[in-house]
Amino acid sequence: MKYQIATAAALALGVAAPALAQQPATPAATAPAPAEIAVGTQIFGSDGAVIGTVARIEGDVALVAVGERGIPIPAAAIVAAQAGPTVNITRSDLVTQFDRQMAQMEAQLEAELVAGAAVQTADGQPLGTIQSREADAIVVAGDIGQMTLSKPMLALGPQGTLVVRATMEQIRQAMAQSAAEG
Repeated sequence: MKYQIATAAALALGVAAPALAQQPATPAATAPAPAEIAVGTQIFGSDGAVIGTVARIEGDVALVAVGERGIPIPAAAIVAAQAGPTVNITRSDLVTQFDRQMAQMEAQLEAELVAGAAVQTADGQPLGTIQSREADAIVVAGDIGQMTLSKPMLALGPQGTLVVRATMEQIRQAMAQSAAEG
């Protein structure tokens, strides 16, 4: 599920809020206290305006609903302030940086979706290589056979590798079910 949040943010679950990582460090003596957050908590920006609402918390990341976007924000970046739980960025800047990062990640994914590119499963096992692509249909062939994956099923992993959003076991089950129905 953590991988899904990063990927969701990166399509989506991706890489959690680098926009906030650019903030200068605050000396420990004057560092604001971390905010208590839960699902439904409103998050405020540095200008005091509401950024969004916490939709889900997973580990040390809060997925904040900002309009139609789900933006992951490290819980450590959310501090207690007079207005309520606050991050050191405005909504406008957060959305702009998130959209820019999403566009960059989409361009990187597009560049990798070519014949011959290796694909691995979400649990790190080699799945096969891309044989062909037609629009959002990507044909992958490997030891367990040939399959067609839709583009939304693929993401870039932390090392830039193509990763399908399923484990090898899930893929085997889906292929077995498809063969039984077919």
